Amino acid sequence: MINKIIPTEYDECLVLVQYLELKNIKYSAIAHSTYTTSWSQKMKNKQTGLKRGVPDYLICLPKQLLFIEMKRIKGGVISEYQKSWIEALNNINKNIVAVVCKGADEAIKQIQKYEL
Repeated sequence: MINKIIPTEYDECLVLVQYLELKNIKYSAIAHSTYTTSWSQKMKNKQTGLKRGVPDYLICLPKQLLFIEMKRIKGGVISEYQKSWIEALNNINKNIVAVVCKGADEAIKQIQKYEL
């Protein structure tokens, strides 16, 4: 049996970003996953409102605001904080959608659903 290497979440995000850039879609990664051992920086993050569980990407499509939480194809785990944010975002209105995508291919399919 041949072991297939599973791309990391980082690798999947790189593919997603290439797609978004190629399609000239307005988006941003939500910078909340930066690890730091600095207690001073942790305090600044908390004071400025940084929250756990916010999805990784905000993507502006013509009729949809899409939030994507990226995970690896295999092995990615959704935290309770992430579940809570996804539920809250999906309860706002039909023009805001939050999803978990296992890999760039799944994320691209989600974007293509709302691209037109």
